[in-house]
Amino acid sequence: MVWIPQISDLVDRLGAAELAGALRDPAAATVPVALDDPEAGRISGVGVLEAWLAVQDTWRAERKAEIEEVATTFAEGRAVGEWVVHMEGEDGGRAGLPVAAAVDLASALPVRIHHSRLPLGGRHVVRRPMVPPDPSAHASDVVGAYLTALGAGDTAAVVAAFAPDGSFRGPAADAYRHTGTKELTELFDAFFSAGGGIPLTLCTVTEDGTRSAFEYVVDRWGGIGLPPQPGLAVCARGGDGLIVSARVYDDVDAPVG
Repeated sequence: MVWIPQISDLVDRLGAAELAGALRDPAAATVPVALDDPEAGRISGVGVLEAWLAVQDTWRAERKAEIEEVATTFAEGRAVGEWVVHMEGEDGGRAGLPVAAAVDLASALPVRIHHSRLPLGGRHVVRRPMVPPDPSAHASDVVGAYLTALGAGDTAAVVAAFAPDGSFRGPAADAYRHTGTKELTELFDAFFSAGGGIPLTLCTVTEDGTRSAFEYVVDRWGGIGLPPQPGLAVCARGGDGLIVSARVYDDVDAPVG
């Protein structure tokens, strides 16, 4: 359960001032508002939203949370924001939780928050998909090639989509990052050891020429079926057109070590 107050700023930048105001002060809302959170699920209605945001304020204060902006991707009435929430853990140490949000003005669910529950509750939690798959959604150029290779379980083709110093960061912690050809090869070999690739069914794609942000549903990992569940990932391209950074936000319990 992580609310990022800067999400309201993304809504403002998309030109939806009334919705942004409702997120900042639900009691003064003049338009309906709905969002989906990994723990609380669907949140709508003035009273429910106001109470939930108050709990979030308390949580951030208790955890001494500091929010670091990573990137924002805008395109065609949609924005995807990425942050790392640096917070105090149960042992008193600091930890970084990656969080992303899709702001989609054309959707009946205009704010969709994505992050893993593992660092917060010690376990993965299956979450129902929030938006339906879109057969017309596709990622362009090298990101499309990466997704095809990921679904096929082809380590060499996956790694070829990355720059030599490119990196992949998983959802559970900001420290979970693999960089360079050797580390990426070892990572994806391990990913594909469950009997094949990881096909992602795309729901939305938001591209700005540098980054491709895509929401997806995953229901299979190699030869193992999974309950359908949502996720979001962002791939950033470098000057040579290859992927310099891939960042994942989901709560899938990988069937590999």
